[in-house]
Amino acid sequence: MNNIAKKILEIINSRGFYRFVIIFFVFEAAWIALTAAYPQAFDEQFHFGLIQIYSHHLSPFLSKQPANANQYGAVARDPSYLYHYLMSFPYRLISLVVKRQTYQIISLRFIDIAMFTLGLALFRKILIKLKVSKGLANIAILIFALIPIAPQLAGQINYDDMLFPLVAFTCLLCFRLIDEIKRLKPKFSTISILLIVAILSSLVKYAFLPIFLAFVIFFVFYVFRHNRSNLPVIWHNFVSDFKRQSMVIKTVLIGLLIISAGMFIQRDVVNVIKYHSVDPDCSSILSVDSCKAYSAWFADYKRHNDVLSGKMLASHNIFFYGTEWIYWMWYRLFFAINGPTTGFTNYPPLPLPSGVALIVGLLGVVAVIRYWKEIFKSNAYAVLLLMACLFYAVALMIQGYSTYQYTAVLENMNGRYLLPILLLAGAIFAKAFALAFRKHDRLKIIVACLVVLLFLEGGGILTFIARSDDSWYWQNTKAIKVNNVAQKIAKKVVVRGTKNYNTSIWFFN
Repeated sequence: MNNIAKKILEIINSRGFYRFVIIFFVFEAAWIALTAAYPQAFDEQFHFGLIQIYSHHLSPFLSKQPANANQYGAVARDPSYLYHYLMSFPYRLISLVVKRQTYQIISLRFIDIAMFTLGLALFRKILIKLKVSKGLANIAILIFALIPIAPQLAGQINYDDMLFPLVAFTCLLCFRLIDEIKRLKPKFSTISILLIVAILSSLVKYAFLPIFLAFVIFFVFYVFRHNRSNLPVIWHNFVSDFKRQSMVIKTVLIGLLIISAGMFIQRDVVNVIKYHSVDPDCSSILSVDSCKAYSAWFADYKRHNDVLSGKMLASHNIFFYGTEWIYWMWYRLFFAINGPTTGFTNYPPLPLPSGVALIVGLLGVVAVIRYWKEIFKSNAYAVLLLMACLFYAVALMIQGYSTYQYTAVLENMNGRYLLPILLLAGAIFAKAFALAFRKHDRLKIIVACLVVLLFLEGGGILTFIARSDDSWYWQNTKAIKVNNVAQKIAKKVVVRGTKNYNTSIWFFN
């Protein structure tokens, strides 16, 4: 038994196993990219449309609403535009060579897969930096890859695919800066690159701003709380490092900092000054008639009118909203959903992966509370990750609650919104589990293998395969056939439950 456990541990810890996990995830996402019909559920049509609009502009700065863009809202003032602008360049090249839109979309999907996969590699580095064993880090990445929404998001055109690696990269830059401050030698290049990446990340998706704020508050506290007496030394070393840099490096970094800050000011700061919001309402910028072409805005507009007339009422009970928010976030990490062509048909999660994820999550919270001091005492990395998770989750919940009060409809509760911080929380959980099992190596291996096996019972791409039908695929004989064959195999090996549950836990029915 000891020899078997040792062999399993060697495999899990190996570089080969990590490569297998990455290849497995790419396979899952590629399955979606190659077989799932356009547009997919996560606003793929919206993102592709904006990429096409930006492909007609060399500059990201739009002086006015582009022609035929009303269906995408107030595009010229959208604070989350950098993904669309950057992706417009490969689209310009692809469209020159590939005329059929289907292949253009698939090509862009594979660029998204590459970005998301890079994010997995960077998040693994975060786990290792937190001194989680390589084996546990590999298992954490594998479990993440088996969350059904992860490959489905990676396999479609969406700005979250670019945000995902940027969150990880920013955290790693923060780790580097923490180490430099510990040595009292912060580098000009580290601080500059960190600011540039953080600013640009917020322009990919403004939901990054709470994470950015968490980082700023962390470093202010970290410097003044732990290094106040060394501030003169820190400043002196920083200035000395700046002077040592070549003129080329200083010019490039300062130039990029000015450009990124200018882009941020042009959208976010001007929006706040002029419209009193980072992401202003469409009707604050365009006419109501123009905004009606933007279906998401118009749906909320009609619901708000129902709220004003008393036809719909929203509960002001924060506890009620909080429980709903947690439930739906969990549910929508594991459910199956098709795009607008079938009215966003969705089916509940498969029982085993969603159930074990809930248990692992609850046990993770308990373990973090139990080993709180050991995880966070004198561990600035862990504190930084915790702050990023809390700031982001609270901001997400507040935004959702605000929308709920406006429309009286429980929306903005999509599990994919949690993906940028899920592995940050997972790193903290992994640290807690490592402490809990530090004297029980054999039990640790058994539990890890059991969790993975339960996730394999329908997790990842298998949820899409098990729940989908022919209307979910490209109307292509090969795409339909390969999914039908996979579905027949899945029926024999996957515990699927039914497509409509009537038990109390699935209370959405």
